[in-house]
Amino acid sequence: MNWLAQISFWRVAWLVLSMAIVSGCADGTDYRVMQGETMGTYYRIQYAHTSSCQPSQFSVDNQLVAFNRSLSTYIADSELSLINAAPAGDIATTSKRLQHALSAAQRLWQDSGGAFDVTVGPLVNLWGFGAEKPQSWPPSKLAQAAAAESVGMQLLTLSPGGALRKHHANTYIDLSSIAKGQAVDEVSESLLALGCQDFLVDIGGEVRSAGLNRQRKLWRVGIEVPDPRQVGSVQRVLQMADNSVATSGDYRNFREFQGMRVDHVIDPRSGQPADNSVLSVTVVHQSAMWADAYATALMVLGADRGLAFATEHQIPVLMLLKSPTGEVVERYTSDMQTFLLNNAE
Repeated sequence: MNWLAQISFWRVAWLVLSMAIVSGCADGTDYRVMQGETMGTYYRIQYAHTSSCQPSQFSVDNQLVAFNRSLSTYIADSELSLINAAPAGDIATTSKRLQHALSAAQRLWQDSGGAFDVTVGPLVNLWGFGAEKPQSWPPSKLAQAAAAESVGMQLLTLSPGGALRKHHANTYIDLSSIAKGQAVDEVSESLLALGCQDFLVDIGGEVRSAGLNRQRKLWRVGIEVPDPRQVGSVQRVLQMADNSVATSGDYRNFREFQGMRVDHVIDPRSGQPADNSVLSVTVVHQSAMWADAYATALMVLGADRGLAFATEHQIPVLMLLKSPTGEVVERYTSDMQTFLLNNAE
């Protein structure tokens, strides 16, 4: 499991364990559930079954298979894997799906000043949080410099027409911080095209909602207390319709060295673990893909810069921070307030 897959794995725990799924329907509307496996995790779709909303599981499964054939790094001959294996200088013509992901990644890399970078994998491996075990730990300055040579979105050139060129043979693209959200968007758009108006799509903890739940209320999503000893305990509940939510955090995946805690979130700008007090970041956005990507970027930016970035871009964000005394402190943007459900409700 690579570094971004690890982040997504914990999102599954936070969102699935704490999501309120109620039974019974207030007005007799027939709500159904469709579920299966994809991307090494699950997918779950709740929807109001009507004459115009009758999705086929066969179609959903085929859509997700096609998605994996494009963006997966676990399929050796996927579109992305073939690009990663290609030598420097080769030009690949990307599919619209891959071009969409890369364009978004490139834009956020620029907007975040390099805090979001889908080529950071070699540095994650070097620090011991990736699929490859490091030869020594902590890594030497020389090893960090060597790994950093192949990291950076500036080593990729994506033309408006979708042609992609790698400028370093070892540059490795991993879209795990954006792919599950993008898949949620694609499935959601397919449901909307069918005429579905009330649904919630969840792939590995990345969630997008439309309309109302079976109680004919806004959909509710819980954010877990950022403490591995309190799995499933809810810190906050969000309510939303026609929006997506994604959470990223680091409080379960870390190492200790000489009495110091080293978290798995690697800052691509420094090549070292991000040094901040952020335990988790939850983002609400119309697009699950962007919620997914922003959550990762803000983890790296940290509390002050991350919240300033979110405020500037009008992104609803909830950050859970660790205070100097070890307490969990909430900070959120004004845009997030409308989604925060009063704990008494």
